Amino acid sequence: MAAAPGNHGGHSPAVSAATAAALAKLDGTARVVFDNYLTVQTALASDSMEKVTASAELLAKAIRADSGKPFPAEIAGQASALAQAKDLAAARKAFQPLSQSLVQHVKAGKVPAGTLFEVYCPMAKASWLQADKTVRNPYFGRAMLDCGVVRPG
Repeated sequence: MAAAPGNHGGHSPAVSAATAAALAKLDGTARVVFDNYLTVQTALASDSMEKVTASAELLAKAIRADSGKPFPAEIAGQASALAQAKDLAAARKAFQPLSQSLVQHVKAGKVPAGTLFEVYCPMAKASWLQADKTVRNPYFGRAMLDCGVVRPG
C-alpha cells in the first residue's frame, strides 16, 4: 500500500502488517483518518512527536474535505488541537478526546468489525484504538508501553 502524500512515507516496524490489513478494510475518508490516527498512536507510544503534527493535520483536513460527512466535525477540531501540541505531554492530553470520539465512531458500527481494537489504560483512564491486540500505550509510551487492556468489541 502506498502512503498518502505527506503522510508517513514508509511504515516503521511498529506500523505492522496488522495496520496495513486494517486499513485495507477501509476506504475514502475512513482510510485517511485511521491511517493518520494510527500513525499518531504509534508515534506517541514510541515517545516521539515525529509525524504527530502532520498526521493530525491530514486527519482534520480529510474530515473537513469530505462532503459525505461520515465523521462529526468535532473530530476535525480535536485533530487540529492535537496538531497544535508542542510537546509529548500536550500531544498525549489532546490525543485523549480524539481517541474517545473515534472509539465511539467505531462502536457505532461505522467501521467493519474486527478492523480496530479498543484498548483501555486504567492509569490514564482513557482508551485508544489499535490495529492489533498488542498493547502499545500512547499515553505513557515506553515507561508503561504494555499498560492497557483490550476491550471486547
